[in-house]
Amino acid sequence: MTTQNFRIPLVDFSAYLKGTEAEKKACVAQIMGGFTTSGFLYLQNSGLSPTEVYKWSEQFFKLPLQEKKKHPNDNSAANRGYSGMGLEKTTNVDIDGGAEAVEKLRAMLPDLKESLEIGSDEGSRYPKKPWKNHYPEEALPGFGEGMTKFYAQCDDLHHQLLCAIAEGLKLPKDYFKEYVTEGDHVLRLLHYPSIPKAVLEKEGAVRAGSHTDYGTVTLLFQDGSGGLQVRTPEGEWWDVEPVEGAIVINAGDMLQIWTNDVIKSTHHRVVSPPNAVTQEDGNYSARYSIAYFAHPDHGRIINAIENCVTKTRPNKYGPVKPGEWMVKRLTATY
Repeated sequence: MTTQNFRIPLVDFSAYLKGTEAEKKACVAQIMGGFTTSGFLYLQNSGLSPTEVYKWSEQFFKLPLQEKKKHPNDNSAANRGYSGMGLEKTTNVDIDGGAEAVEKLRAMLPDLKESLEIGSDEGSRYPKKPWKNHYPEEALPGFGEGMTKFYAQCDDLHHQLLCAIAEGLKLPKDYFKEYVTEGDHVLRLLHYPSIPKAVLEKEGAVRAGSHTDYGTVTLLFQDGSGGLQVRTPEGEWWDVEPVEGAIVINAGDMLQIWTNDVIKSTHHRVVSPPNAVTQEDGNYSARYSIAYFAHPDHGRIINAIENCVTKTRPNKYGPVKPGEWMVKRLTATY
């Protein structure tokens, strides 16, 4: 997907992981081409598969509502647990219109999904946190182990992507490494339930509202239904159609702040799925997706990288604490 100034490239990441120096350099250029125009790219051959996690996700969301509601996501600082239908309204309106504007949006057009947020587990890789994950082990034995394994695999890919971005910015390859050691990321399982077509055909109705993500990068694993859209600088919405075997990667607010707008954190949303299977009753079939929201360590201070600040690109941002930024955004969202 390409225009002159807006690209969503299809990147073969094996070229960066296993290729020659020339192939690695070309792969980095592709990645930066996506991140500096649309803020998005497709990533193939990363070595990461969501197949098993999709199976766990379907089993979790089939559990009785009372079981899922035992551990609600009701603490923005923790950002763990279950969120039911209509509780979230993903939007950036809090920056402009305040909490009252978000409440009005939620009342008119709640996001039509449910989700489970999972943070890092204490162990050899990540330090102890004030909060913990509550896995439904009695109902789904092995669920927690599967989530912990996939969480770490996503973090490995996150580190590899940050290395490529650092090289693209002419920085040392390990530039970002010291900022992403605490496991302050979020693995999110998403379920968009079967829903009448008429609901999504209402003006302004969406599965997930227009928003940017908060962290460094997001890894999005989507099924074949589609519905993800990204907003161009001209205000048009482009479909980010599913590509079999590819992960959709988008840059978040922290990378935009870090790079002083060199990398774009772009608005995106989920609308009526164009390729969704329709059931006999005319409803859209259920849709599942998995997102991994990677973040810098919440206690660090993020300043614009020096070589991203020039006379023609003065620094737009003051020092930012990632944890404070996330809580501010989540407090407005829920």
